[in-house]
Amino acid sequence: MKKKLLLLLMVFTIIIGVALHPIKSWGDNGQVVYLIPVEGEITPAMATFFKNSIEDAKREKADAILVDLSTFGGRVDAAFDMKQAIEQCPIPIIVYISDRALSAGALLSIVAPRLIMAPGSHMGSAEPIPYSIKTVAAIRGEFEAAAERNGRDKIIAAAMVDKEIDIPGLSPAGSLLDITAETAKEYGYAEELVEGRENLLNYLGFKDALIIENQPDLLVKLAQFLTQSHIASLLLTIGIIAIIIEIFTQGFGISGIIGLSSLTLYFGANLIAGYSQWWPALVFLTGIGLLIVEVFIPGFGIPGISGIAAVLVGIVFAAPDPIRGIKNLGTAFVLIIIILPILFYYLKRFNAFKSFVLSDTVVGRSEQGQDDRNQFSNKGLLGKKGIVVTTLRPSGVISIDGKRMDAISQGEFLIPGTPVRVMEDKGLSVVVSKDDSQAF
Repeated sequence: MKKKLLLLLMVFTIIIGVALHPIKSWGDNGQVVYLIPVEGEITPAMATFFKNSIEDAKREKADAILVDLSTFGGRVDAAFDMKQAIEQCPIPIIVYISDRALSAGALLSIVAPRLIMAPGSHMGSAEPIPYSIKTVAAIRGEFEAAAERNGRDKIIAAAMVDKEIDIPGLSPAGSLLDITAETAKEYGYAEELVEGRENLLNYLGFKDALIIENQPDLLVKLAQFLTQSHIASLLLTIGIIAIIIEIFTQGFGISGIIGLSSLTLYFGANLIAGYSQWWPALVFLTGIGLLIVEVFIPGFGIPGISGIAAVLVGIVFAAPDPIRGIKNLGTAFVLIIIILPILFYYLKRFNAFKSFVLSDTVVGRSEQGQDDRNQFSNKGLLGKKGIVVTTLRPSGVISIDGKRMDAISQGEFLIPGTPVRVMEDKGLSVVVSKDDSQAF
């Protein structure tokens, strides 16, 4: 058995090693081309991968770096880091737009000394977010400087950012410029239109060169996927709902594991992608701690309010930017409002709360509670008075005439020592409500 496990571990290690290692296609003319794919959203993680790839190309003594670009854009700071890496690179860099290079992708295209586009591809539409006079001026300056540096028309570059610019016959005022490959070649932005990587390498004179293709590692790809807005909102929804269920369930069980796993993926993905630092996660955990404290305090006070505020701040500032964080949180809240009542209805209806609990002590307690309640089987429990032994939120344990049994409150939060009255007998448990007339 140990030999089989060792063999599986070795195979897994080899697979991971192959997946993370650059792909080499051997040539015979001594030339080396380092190929860097830039696909999907431009993020800090992508910028780190890009800069590391350039350093790898230097170590390989590459004759050229080919950037295969396909993106709708992304973060400005990440694009600026990649732009600076291109400008400072001593190796010739060629950017190839296979289908689109929008927003931040347009900046990376313009800053490259050589730009080649596939027929039918396009570039431009670099609207800054937020679209304000200050941000437009700053981004427009970057585009103009990049175009001017490479001998391209800086007005065309500016029109990709500033919708107030009017270029007759090309870009009317009121809209951002997005140019096709044919137009880009006509105005001197694209050097040539070439279809496919093989034809591109032939055009560049690298048909027989050694091609080294780097790829983002598995963690970067996972982070890129998990930080997409709809995925991030889904993780928050699952995480918050599971934590709420855990709070209303005795012990620690499946719902707690699901909740912590979902929220760990949310914060961890943003950390790996470079969107966030550690402090939002710490603020969030502090908020959870305060909410746990609030659970054991009657009423709702400063720990609860502070906990909710800390949780919200942590979630918002863990996102790529506060605006996206608010959107993710808003989407999650809408889904929670829709899903949670339905989920609680069915969990309560089928008495499923106990199925989420993994604790052995809870199992033992339930068995003991069943033995105790059997003593009431011939007497009936409806209307019986008792006292809360463990917090009901809504499930827990009560004591009736010194006998312990499982109970569920009628949506109330009841702390130990609270007098209760049995309102409904469900067989395996009872439904109780606070009995203000009783004193212990």
